[in-house]
Amino acid sequence: MIKEDRSIQRRWDGTAFEPDPYLWVQLEREKPEEICHKALVNYDHEKGFLLPFLNQTFNILPTKRSIVPLYRHAPKIKSFELDLVILIYLLRAKAIDIRGKIVNEKQIPGGETFFRGPHSLNTRPMEEIFGEDREAFLSAGKRLNGEMRKLGDASICLPVFPRVPVTLILWEKDDEFPAEIKVGFDSTISSHLPLDIIWAMINVISKWMTLSV
Repeated sequence: MIKEDRSIQRRWDGTAFEPDPYLWVQLEREKPEEICHKALVNYDHEKGFLLPFLNQTFNILPTKRSIVPLYRHAPKIKSFELDLVILIYLLRAKAIDIRGKIVNEKQIPGGETFFRGPHSLNTRPMEEIFGEDREAFLSAGKRLNGEMRKLGDASICLPVFPRVPVTLILWEKDDEFPAEIKVGFDSTISSHLPLDIIWAMINVISKWMTLSV
């Protein structure tokens, strides 16, 4: 593990850190063609990896340790969690096709223990904004290249990464129950991302959805 002064890694709003530099070292050691095959991404010697993420594409250049959005459209947000999720996906994705079987976070191996308390999926911001407005929910999802599904009161399947779709299922607020958003994953999710990175990914999705209203 490469040790560096973490104080120099602060950026953006002064509260986030850059991902561990060892992840960049690992990415530089991997053969680009193998990563392209496993993660379903493209590679350019000048721009690095070209990775689709929702309605955006990021250029990831290991030699410069840079992650740069290709498009200028909203939402224009970059964060420690987003960078971390991107790097881990490139390093961990496997050449396994999407199966189309949806599971919730508790059905992911180890998820029943992990996704509780402080690691519960952060859907609250979306519930507060979309809990009584399914049309706004669907509209925000479509802006992120999502496709409608027939689940709950409204649902949208988001193309987070080429091998990682995420389905958001909205149950609107009514006289008896508060609004709720459930998250569905393809059953292959654990082959591509560890539990803590899945949790971070939902934080990022939640932010992008609320900024896409």
